[in-house]
Amino acid sequence: MNFSTLDWTIILVYLAASMAAGLYGKRFISNASDFLVAGRSLGPYLGISTLAATEIGTVTFMYYAELGYKAGFASFVNGVIAGIVMIFIGRTGFVIRRLREMQLMTVPEFFERRYSRNLRVLTGVLVATGGILNMGVFLKIEGTFLAILSGIPIEYLNLVMTAILLLELLYTMLGGMVSVVITDFIQFVVLALGAVVVTAICIHSAGWQGMHDAVMRHMGAQGFNPFTSPQFGWAFIAFQIVFWMALNTCWQTTAMRTFSTRDTEVGKQVFTWTGVIFLGRGMMPMLWGIAALALIGPGQDSLQAMPAMLARILPNGLRGIVVAGMLAATMSVNSSYLLGWSSVIAQDIVGPMSRKPLSNRAQVTLNRVANLCVSVFVMFWGLWYKLPGPAYFYLNITAAIFLAGSIAAIVGGLYWKRASVAGGYAAMFGGAAGAVGFFFLHMPASYAGFGAFALAFVGLFVGSLIAPRRGSAPPAEALAVE
Repeated sequence: MNFSTLDWTIILVYLAASMAAGLYGKRFISNASDFLVAGRSLGPYLGISTLAATEIGTVTFMYYAELGYKAGFASFVNGVIAGIVMIFIGRTGFVIRRLREMQLMTVPEFFERRYSRNLRVLTGVLVATGGILNMGVFLKIEGTFLAILSGIPIEYLNLVMTAILLLELLYTMLGGMVSVVITDFIQFVVLALGAVVVTAICIHSAGWQGMHDAVMRHMGAQGFNPFTSPQFGWAFIAFQIVFWMALNTCWQTTAMRTFSTRDTEVGKQVFTWTGVIFLGRGMMPMLWGIAALALIGPGQDSLQAMPAMLARILPNGLRGIVVAGMLAATMSVNSSYLLGWSSVIAQDIVGPMSRKPLSNRAQVTLNRVANLCVSVFVMFWGLWYKLPGPAYFYLNITAAIFLAGSIAAIVGGLYWKRASVAGGYAAMFGGAAGAVGFFFLHMPASYAGFGAFALAFVGLFVGSLIAPRRGSAPPAEALAVE
């Protein structure tokens, strides 16, 4: 075991505090709006902390560090794109302003308002499928970090990660978005401090010159230029721009923060400042991966290289703080994702097929049952699925299953009056086709991903022209309820 008594004490105290804070949120739940969007009451500070914590997990640090280890400083392009796109959306209010004005609780709900109920159900199926497959590998990746850094025997790893998932499930089922927001605030503070400390230690241990020389020695100029890097290139960069535009507007867990804010101006502030945080979100763990290349050399398992390096350079006590920070990240992301994907199943698949509207109590119960079902799938998928390549590429493509079609149909529905139901269907099917190219035709992630977005927008345009909408489309302002 790599952990001392002090390390374990820090971890146990943190877990107990997080559970107490999460369970406290149950007392504020009285209806479905409270459970799913925290009563639409988030101000800028809570909004920034919960959005940042939701999208910064152990899995985030692992896949970004893997990119740093494999692609060197060229990997920074991913962090830059993610941050700049989010800042752009925050400053302009592109899509998020109109979605917030509609007082939605899920992304597929938009499709019934603008297109049809059946398209909402189809979108819900694609959102749930892509989202759950995306989350399905989290436990394995997170467990890898925990096992290497703590020294937990691998035979106990599945049991430990299952226990952590059950803790997240418990407070998410009971307190919904309120509990998620409360724990996110705590976890964001712990995670931010831990990330800064680890970055400083990595740079001190490897040295800027040592990191530069390691990348030059093993990758040459390609380790600094994303346009010539074999991991990226022009197609991948174009894919990342449209991908992050879609993720920041249509990704269910991100959109739920938009829907939870007090008003549209708060939503814009949240995205603007979270975009600044996202610049560091990508670059700090990429530096960890580059430091691992410098300190332990190439030829290691790319996903395990960063935690293996940390196990060598972090002293007792600090290891416990770092793992507590990573557990903070894990619990923030997993609880938000459990709530996000289960809400789609309950609100957009099961709910619309019900013969009569569900009461608030029935909606909350249905969401809790869906939470449990998603957790069971995630637990078993994470145990046996083997990633086909870098984790970042897998996560991008599973997300694109619904993101490509969603962004095309939502942008078309908000800004183009001629967008029709047929165009919406064509967009969703065209976007999902990208995953087929990646998983079954073994296309590179850049071409499969960018192709998914291209097919989605072409599908919306062609489908709407071939089968135009009957009657005039409601103007965007008519969709709002504020």
